[in-house]
Amino acid sequence: MAAYPGKARFAGDSVARDKIIHVGGLACGPSQPPPRQLPLDIHGFSGRAEVLAKLNALIEMQQHSLSPLIIAITGMPGVGKTTLAVHWAHLMADRFPDGNIFINLRGYSDRASLSSREALGQVLRALNVPASRIPVDEDELTALYRSQLAKKDLLIVLDDAAGSQQVYPLLPGSSSCVVVVTARDDLAGLVARGHARMIPLDLMPPSEAVELVRTVAGHERMDAEPEATTELVRICARLPLALSVAAANLATRPQQSVADTVVALTKGDRLSNLTLGQDLDDAVGAAFDLSYRGLKPDLVATFRLLGLIEGPTFTPEAIGALCAVTPDAALHMLNGLEASNLVQAISSGRYQLHELLREYARGRAEAEDDRLIREAALQRLATWYLTRAQQAGRFLDRYRRTIGQELTAPPVDAAPAERTRQLEWFNAEYRNLVEIVRQTSQLRWDELTIGLADAVYDYFELRRYGHENIEVHRLGLEGAERRGHVPSQFFMHHHLAVAYREMGQVRAAFAEADVACRLSRQVRDRYGEGVALDNIARIHLHLSEYREALAVTRVALAIRQKIEDRHGEATTLDTMARGYQGLSEYEEAYLKAKSALKIRRRIGDVRGEAETLDNIAHIYHAWGRASPALDYAQQALRLRHEIGDRHGEGETLAFIGHLHMWLGKHEQARDFVESALQIRRSIADRHGEGQALVYLSTILRRIGHEGEAVWAGLEALDILQELGDRHGEAEALTSLSRSYRRLQTYDPAGEDAVRALKISRSIGDRFGEAAALRALALVERDLGDLNAARKGATRSMRLCRQIGDRRGEADSLDVLCKLFHRLGLLEKAHRTAVRSCAIAAEVNDGHGRMATMVALAQILRDMGNLKDAASHIDEVLRLGEELGQQRRRHEAWRLCGEIRAQQGDKEAAEKAFAKAVLLEEGHGGD
Repeated sequence: MAAYPGKARFAGDSVARDKIIHVGGLACGPSQPPPRQLPLDIHGFSGRAEVLAKLNALIEMQQHSLSPLIIAITGMPGVGKTTLAVHWAHLMADRFPDGNIFINLRGYSDRASLSSREALGQVLRALNVPASRIPVDEDELTALYRSQLAKKDLLIVLDDAAGSQQVYPLLPGSSSCVVVVTARDDLAGLVARGHARMIPLDLMPPSEAVELVRTVAGHERMDAEPEATTELVRICARLPLALSVAAANLATRPQQSVADTVVALTKGDRLSNLTLGQDLDDAVGAAFDLSYRGLKPDLVATFRLLGLIEGPTFTPEAIGALCAVTPDAALHMLNGLEASNLVQAISSGRYQLHELLREYARGRAEAEDDRLIREAALQRLATWYLTRAQQAGRFLDRYRRTIGQELTAPPVDAAPAERTRQLEWFNAEYRNLVEIVRQTSQLRWDELTIGLADAVYDYFELRRYGHENIEVHRLGLEGAERRGHVPSQFFMHHHLAVAYREMGQVRAAFAEADVACRLSRQVRDRYGEGVALDNIARIHLHLSEYREALAVTRVALAIRQKIEDRHGEATTLDTMARGYQGLSEYEEAYLKAKSALKIRRRIGDVRGEAETLDNIAHIYHAWGRASPALDYAQQALRLRHEIGDRHGEGETLAFIGHLHMWLGKHEQARDFVESALQIRRSIADRHGEGQALVYLSTILRRIGHEGEAVWAGLEALDILQELGDRHGEAEALTSLSRSYRRLQTYDPAGEDAVRALKISRSIGDRFGEAAALRALALVERDLGDLNAARKGATRSMRLCRQIGDRRGEADSLDVLCKLFHRLGLLEKAHRTAVRSCAIAAEVNDGHGRMATMVALAQILRDMGNLKDAASHIDEVLRLGEELGQQRRRHEAWRLCGEIRAQQGDKEAAEKAFAKAVLLEEGHGGD
């Protein structure tokens, strides 16, 4: 029998209220067992491993505390707060010899919430305090409650609290007690006043959500339909209550497949389908109803309007527009909804609504708000997005003419920090912008749809979000055609043409560009005609149709100069420079690019300046001048990084990697190219990905990873052939030819070199033709056809001299010197090798210089000049150490050993051979 203050004693089952009150002396009956009030634990509980570990850690930390541990588990309705609390309490039950108490506070219930006085009375009766000893006054109740809990090891679960005020009186004073509170409210007051430890409960991770469904519905059944199971988890939005209901319905319907359930949930009303038969208490919608009815009156209408938003996130500014209130008032309302766990703050000033809650809110709005009210709210939101996107877009490309904008002087260039701020706004909002365009299009608000598509164009073009750009402009075009507004149709067609071109879909790009050009001429829009023609020229460039591109640019340039469109003039000069590069007419290309750069800098066009700098870097590369090429490329990279041009940044990074490869710095080159490849894949830039893979293939070959080089080359070839890039295709084939030759797989090596040669000649690319001739000459040399190899290498050398490609000339001479050596023409081989080394040093071609110096040392050795041969090998070893070229160092140490042996220095020869072996085994050798 438990003893209590005063003379009253009682025995019996306090929970069943079968009490025997004893007044006076101690009762003689047996002592009462401690209360064990926890509800039934969930059989096969799964998931929440990370949260359970946190709860366990809190218990361990509590051992030396002087105050009670109070744990607040909060979260949206249906997220599994009670289930988790009860499960964990069962796991911990043995740690509390004085029992456990479970009180349903009914904070969100059809029944009235439990008052603190009622809750205190329940606990005291559970602790066998006689009814006659339980006071009426709440303060006295609290005092008795804390006295009863003193020195007791008791676990108390307070479920479904309405708020902190309801919980305060139920907090014990003894450190031996642990209290777990579950609530939809954020319980901020409990943290401040009671130092509660917050455990905010989020949606289940995908893997745990799948496991929950498997546990409830049956492992074998769900494992038989893995894709449908994954889709079921997605449709239930990883909300535990929804997952449990869907899985329980499957468990009770063995004839229904998982796929059928998915179809039913997808096509129908998800919330009405997520119920357990007629048991509405277990419906997801019913759980939401309780939270909705508990909202303050000023939040009810706001919550309903939130259901109209299709975008994944929203801000107080957007909600201010939606609800026709100030952003400060909207923030206050969002904070109230967040406190009720109906919206979630995901970052500073940005919120989200759970997918099922959005569906519920939309349903309430459709049931309670007039259609006029709903559409007015959505129109305010769309108009706000349009205005805000137009403002931000002017910071991304201040020269582009937008819909409704007259040809006036562009706005003054903003500070980089302001441009960055506007770019960050787009980064955060672009998914919301796509959704609002879909909504305005569905409602046939054509003017808004057209304006929004135009407003997001600059951001999508900068980031190369091609699919999104095409979708919104397709919707915009539908609206423009419904309105019969030709200028709007021009904008939509032109923007679609650019997006298709950047995605490599050249047929679609040509079709859209042709319509845009015809529309501009129809309304005598000279500015639009110039824009459309320049884009057509760039599509020709994409197909390596350089002469056709130049013909179109001449017309575009004349138009743009006539209307004094300086930005457009610079853009077309850049396009012309690329056309001349394709034809290997580098002097003309350089003159056009320098003229473009002068205009770009005069008008402050930073993005255009970066494009032109990159262009000039490629021209210097074609001339075989590494240092200025690298300098211009690094300037372009800095600007592109500053303005957030991810596409341009990836393009220039890849080219800088290529230049480092040229300099012989292969590991650095690989890092640059792999970084570029990552960027280009992240923005779905297929053309850029193909080009980066060509560079990577060459680097891998040079560091001795020929097998990987072939795979990279084949992947590049697939992409570039698919996109119709003949120039890129020829580059990939040339790289593959050289990799196959290294692997001594001569048939594909020769075939790919011949294919590359044919393509380069067909498009007028003399630079590519010379490279293919060298690749073919190497194959012919290895196969013993030395005369054919000599003719090809000689032709390559003459082409390089014609176009001013000094590096290509050095490479051609390198091939020729090795051919002369093979033919026994040692003097001629020596003179040719010396010329090759001199040019390679002049253009800073570290890799080529090392390769030719090894050949030169071999020639000198065979001429009997061992001293000079050894001197050249020492220089190769020094360069190899500086550039980190292990393969060349291995080759040089082996040759060094041979020369030292011929000189009679046996000890030096053995050391050299040993270092060659170490390098071959990957141990460094030095």
